[in-house]
Amino acid sequence: MLVRKTMKYKLTVLFAILIAIFVYQQESFASGKESVSVQSPDGSVEVDLNLSENGTPHYKVTFNGETIVKPSSLGFKFKNQESLDNHLKIVKTNIKEFNNTWEPVWGEKSKIKNHYKQQTVYLKETKAPYRKMNLIFRVYNDGIGFRYVIPEQENVNPDLQITSEGTEFHFASDNTSWWIPNDWDSYEYNYNQTPLSEVEEVSTPFTMKTPQGIHLSLHEAALIDYSGMALKKAEGESTKLVSQLAPWPDSNVKVKKDSLPVETPWRTIQIGEDAGDLVESDLILNLNEPNTIDNTEWIKPMKYVGVWWEMISGKSTWASGPDHGATTENAKRYIDFASEYLDTENQNIGLLVEGWNKGWDGNWMENGDLFSFTESYPDYDLEEVVQYAQERGVSYIMHNETSGDILNYESQMDEAYDYYQELGIHAIKSGYVADYGIHNPAGQHHHGQYMVNHYLDTIKKAAEHEIMINSHEPIKGTGLYRTYPNWVSREGVSGMEYSAFSDDTNPPEHETILPFTRMMSGPVDYTPGIFDVNISHADTRVHSTRAKQLALYVILTSGTQMAADFPENYKDENGEILPEFKFIRDVPVTWDDIMVPHAEIGEYTSIVRRSGEEWYIGSVTDEKDRDLEIELDFLEKGTKYVAEIYSDGQDANLDTNPTSVSMKKVIVKENDTLIASLEGGGGQAVRLYPASKEDIAKLPNYKEGKVKASYVDIPKSIQSNDELAVKVNVENRGSVISGKTLNLQVEGETVADKHVRVAPGEKKEVLLTYNKLFDPRTYRIHVSDLPAKKIIVKEKEPTFDYSNLEASVEQGKIHATASVTNYGSYAGEVEVPLTIDGEVVDTKQIEVSAEAGGATEEIGFTYDPEAETGLYKVSVGDLKPKAVALPQIELIGEWLFKQGDDMAWKEPDLDESSWQTVQLPSKWEDHSNYYEDYVYGWYRKSIYIPEEWEGYSLKMKLGRIDDVDATYFNGEKIGQSGTFPTGEGEEGMISAWDWDREYVIPSEKINYGAENVISTRVFDARWDGGLYTGPLGPIELVEE
Repeated sequence: MLVRKTMKYKLTVLFAILIAIFVYQQESFASGKESVSVQSPDGSVEVDLNLSENGTPHYKVTFNGETIVKPSSLGFKFKNQESLDNHLKIVKTNIKEFNNTWEPVWGEKSKIKNHYKQQTVYLKETKAPYRKMNLIFRVYNDGIGFRYVIPEQENVNPDLQITSEGTEFHFASDNTSWWIPNDWDSYEYNYNQTPLSEVEEVSTPFTMKTPQGIHLSLHEAALIDYSGMALKKAEGESTKLVSQLAPWPDSNVKVKKDSLPVETPWRTIQIGEDAGDLVESDLILNLNEPNTIDNTEWIKPMKYVGVWWEMISGKSTWASGPDHGATTENAKRYIDFASEYLDTENQNIGLLVEGWNKGWDGNWMENGDLFSFTESYPDYDLEEVVQYAQERGVSYIMHNETSGDILNYESQMDEAYDYYQELGIHAIKSGYVADYGIHNPAGQHHHGQYMVNHYLDTIKKAAEHEIMINSHEPIKGTGLYRTYPNWVSREGVSGMEYSAFSDDTNPPEHETILPFTRMMSGPVDYTPGIFDVNISHADTRVHSTRAKQLALYVILTSGTQMAADFPENYKDENGEILPEFKFIRDVPVTWDDIMVPHAEIGEYTSIVRRSGEEWYIGSVTDEKDRDLEIELDFLEKGTKYVAEIYSDGQDANLDTNPTSVSMKKVIVKENDTLIASLEGGGGQAVRLYPASKEDIAKLPNYKEGKVKASYVDIPKSIQSNDELAVKVNVENRGSVISGKTLNLQVEGETVADKHVRVAPGEKKEVLLTYNKLFDPRTYRIHVSDLPAKKIIVKEKEPTFDYSNLEASVEQGKIHATASVTNYGSYAGEVEVPLTIDGEVVDTKQIEVSAEAGGATEEIGFTYDPEAETGLYKVSVGDLKPKAVALPQIELIGEWLFKQGDDMAWKEPDLDESSWQTVQLPSKWEDHSNYYEDYVYGWYRKSIYIPEEWEGYSLKMKLGRIDDVDATYFNGEKIGQSGTFPTGEGEEGMISAWDWDREYVIPSEKINYGAENVISTRVFDARWDGGLYTGPLGPIELVEE
């Protein structure tokens, strides 16, 4: 009886599970049928498949009845057999509905609903060899996924070499798009925002917004044993994209298969009514297979510190030597910091050390075969450091940089992974730095089939050794961390390191784009947490406030989340930990739920995440100040919470004071609306947790910051085109920093605005100005919602002002130009003088019309001084004179050049007999046949500075130099663009190849009435080198 009851119970449970999972399954034989369709469970998304007259399959996608994707074709082309993209018929179809909830090992949600309808369409050729191909469509409420399957069959050669997968995406409108260019070896680019019609070839995820506001993201899921997909504009089409697959070397073959069946990755389109729907979508994960690792207790996402940023920002080196970052002593310093200031009791805290192993000396980017993955440098005792960390509750993250030498890495993996497991190491950060493709085997691409397989094989082998992997220079994420949850993160982004490489990367809007683009593929190791955003020891900076750095821990998620700055930058001048570091300590790495209350891609976003009973909110903005309202209705009703709010300080400014952070603790409840007041380039981070009785007793209740404005001063009358200046007082009566955009309106039209942020309980006076009130009459003006006021604009006689003086010498004559502006109510004439050395030498009569803001005319003079030499002070109207000189000193033309590098070459007294005479601008490959990579060269030019020029500094324009230069004048350095390598090759180099060089020579460095020497040291990594293009000179005088 017991056995029968048990069996009966099991059968009942099994039957109930099957009912829950398979709502229905329907199969139909559809010989001769030319179209089929399937809808999402809620009916909002529909996919139609049709066959054209020649038997080519086309699919169409609609959302809420609106066409998103117009009919788009599907199929393959092969190297060794006929294409499989036409003369097909539908043999049968199968529809089923699947609905369950599963729990990931870790991630953004603790439970994920997987509910879709699936239609399998069985196709067969209508002519010999009668091959079969199946199309599987899964339609979710948040989008679709489809894949090709070539089943086992006798009439298909299993040696398939795919040359093209002709998957089209023909969009119904010219959508706004956010994209990075396709590069088969890197995703490390800033995002572009353009119409779809301007896109040529892009990586995925590729995100768009239709004119109706529908948001789309194209990507792929479950990328296994296949090449990565990019998208290319179809020829002659403005809104049609076609799949492109990463190629094998020296071939048009993209994918190689040697057995059947063949399954492609899922091609995915996520669809949402707003941007937040994309972030909340689980479609990519749902299209991957369940977890394959039986015991996952060792998979513990972590927060970590590391010996990394000091190399990235140029303070230390990966290579051995006096500046070596990976020393035993330095590693222990980071461990001590982590164990004292991070939460080792409740979170997995890790240490990363880069540059620990032999192989970094020399040109490591090209010599990956020299890396050892078990042997340390003499000044680094790996086992001692690991033990020291473990004794203090800190995990160790091993670093394996391959430099694209895959065969060297794979030959050492078994030994290395065994060793790491023996030491109790459960995490590796792997690297594949090889910007121009894999080195060994040569010609392979990071995103090609060979490397796709390598990355996954590494994950599988790591799992056998209980090791988590964070891949850098990776293949993009496609949801495989569901199947292999030890794949805890990857880079594949223009991350924080690029802020140290160049000032031109990662602008303030970058992080407002990433959640809807790069993050659609999964976790990202962005490495936030830089407190010294000005990078005080470098020439570059992070385009972020400190508060935004905190917010990024909520905005961007990763299974390995770094506190990336130096330990000392998290402390004040007295060595005390900064109070805002508490947020980094508290914020979790893995989450239970996510929601996006509002977002505009490229402008701002707020993301809310839950971990247990606690909630966290991150808000970020582009370069514009904003105030966002976040309703707290997600909080448990009837429960009071403590809100710890970290926001941009009231005096924060991206350029002048980016480190100011305001911290507040208040009591909030579910019916409150929290204000996120963001400085341009800033952010806000919030932690919410249930309040204790003590919290409720001692903390103030949250009071929403409603900024009130009132007039202070407004003129009753002004003259035409005079500046209208309106003073307004703003007061914050709330409990947190809040802001308000004040709009100055004239006759109902906004003519000026200013965003002002005010600390709680404080007032601030704001000045709004406008200078285009023109027609004499009475105007109604007002500021924002304040009462309207009247102002009288009176007539004004023609009033002239001069600006934009330019003075130059051409062919021995002086040329001067200036702008003349009339700010009066009507047109007028004025006599304009040209003055040389205080004497009027010419005049011109000019009539200038009148208009709002002032009407402007340009005027020009040419003057012949009838002299070959001289210095002249030139002025037009009443403008401050500019100095010009005869003869001009031209920099274009003849220079001296020498290959190599010797700092003695900057000195003015030098034997130049071995130097080559060259004509500039010209790349040194052309003027000297200098084609080597990673080389130095020097330029020199002697110029005579007349004695009459004494007291003036000089401005030199040297055009563009590839990659880095330092320029000297009489042996003293006057400027540098870029950063020279700190090691072999281009290690540590920051290129400035596209910068226009312009250097000022202070007067104290000039020998007047004598020869002076310009000498320029140049480093070139690859391709064109030297002073390759203008503008060059002539030298200009600058009055001190």
